[in-house]
Amino acid sequence: MVAKVDIEFRLGDLTSSEQSVISDGFRAHTEEQDAPEYKKDRVKWLAFDERNDIRAVLTADILWDWIYIDELWISSKLRGEGLGRQMMQLAEKFAKSQSLQGVWLWTQSWQAEGFYRQLGYSQFTRFDNFPEGHSRIGFRKTLT
Repeated sequence: MVAKVDIEFRLGDLTSSEQSVISDGFRAHTEEQDAPEYKKDRVKWLAFDERNDIRAVLTADILWDWIYIDELWISSKLRGEGLGRQMMQLAEKFAKSQSLQGVWLWTQSWQAEGFYRQLGYSQFTRFDNFPEGHSRIGFRKTLT
């Protein structure tokens, strides 16, 4: 028999107390399953111009033995000049220095599919028509 609960729909982010309940629940379940601890560290690389304005950003999360590239943005004026490649190489070098197994990321078909292939990333999945007429593509690169 299913326990009696009230289910509500709410728009927006979780409150800190809601997030706390979820985090505690996941932590307890992880311990019960004798699984590795979920510990995520956020890292970033920023490129500044001579006026100290941000011209490129790479954000990433370290989770277990992999680094996930969350965002790579290059100012339109600097695209195609090697800065994206340089930032990816710095993230990979950092990952190697931390003895991480590899790098993974998502991109869209209209973004940087060819760029990641040129850097040696292999596609591990493709979600077609997300959005309609386009694809979401998962890439990874093993470092060890």
